[in-house]
Amino acid sequence: MVEPRTALQEIEICEHGGKGESDNSSEIIDFSVNLNPYGPPDFVFDVIKEAMSEINVYPDTECSELRAKISRKFGCREEEIIVGAGVSELIRLVALSFVKVRALMLKHTYGEYEVAAKTVGAKIKRIEMPALQINPELIVAGMKKNDVVFLCNPNNPTGQYLGKNEIEQIIAEAERVDALVVIDEAYVDFVKNAFSSHDVIPAATQNVIILRSLTKSFAIPGVRVGYAISSAENIREMMKIKTPWSVSTFAEKIGIAVIGAEGDAFLVKTREKIERSKERIEDAFGSAIRSDANFYILDVGNRNRNGREVKRELLKYGLLVRDCASFGLPSYIRFSVKKDEENELLIHFLLEKEPVLREQ
Repeated sequence: MVEPRTALQEIEICEHGGKGESDNSSEIIDFSVNLNPYGPPDFVFDVIKEAMSEINVYPDTECSELRAKISRKFGCREEEIIVGAGVSELIRLVALSFVKVRALMLKHTYGEYEVAAKTVGAKIKRIEMPALQINPELIVAGMKKNDVVFLCNPNNPTGQYLGKNEIEQIIAEAERVDALVVIDEAYVDFVKNAFSSHDVIPAATQNVIILRSLTKSFAIPGVRVGYAISSAENIREMMKIKTPWSVSTFAEKIGIAVIGAEGDAFLVKTREKIERSKERIEDAFGSAIRSDANFYILDVGNRNRNGREVKRELLKYGLLVRDCASFGLPSYIRFSVKKDEENELLIHFLLEKEPVLREQ
């Protein structure tokens, strides 16, 4: 037997949300995935039907038409864009292309950053989060030459969003020490009054890569498509090792459809609904929760229960949340914002019928 690479001994499979934990999964209300509860938009299904005529043709491995659409939307050049099979593929491409010795990431953040960095044998430095808050000064203080800094903005699972001044501070330090900042904006479409990160990044810099997902915003997790924007030099290096045809014809066609006026209108309309739902949730839970994104974490731990046990309890009622043990927060659960009637059920079971927050 050929032994696996030594680096793999340090890796654990990253946990994710999603159904599949119950025999009656079709009856489960899934709060464990952070998707737009009002998607997919209807026009996506029309695009899939139209794309069926091209199923006998290899996809365009460079996704030229979609890159052109993204280029026009954000005012960057096509050679500054790479399209991948979701942000997950792009994270691996970043690690394979640029992670040399060390990767920096928040203490409590998306687990795939660590998996990708360890795949190439890198050391991991975790940035502390006092009171579960991101402190840009701690990120700046931790940076060294050749580091790759993975920053989820807004952060998964805590939901905090760093504003323009904070991001500019981090980028300035990356340029000073020659580190690379990877800004994962998978949930930015749900942030109220988010700034355009493209506007704060110097055109000539090779020290920043922006990752964007279409999965969460349009509720299309079965369609793996996302993109990265960076310098042409960085994108060229990532293209060298990208798996050919990883983005299917269907995925590219859907990406082309949602990056445009119809997609923008869908986001505006649904974001307003989600914001109203968040107000109701925050009224119910008070100071126990806060988030800039479309999901919350909630401390449900006491001397008899942790997040995993509360998750099991809620599953009895057909409600699936994400326990946060894999994020290093075993006393917390994470739940997304869904439609109002579904949110009311979760509020009811957490706070009223059988309040799992109650001391046992």
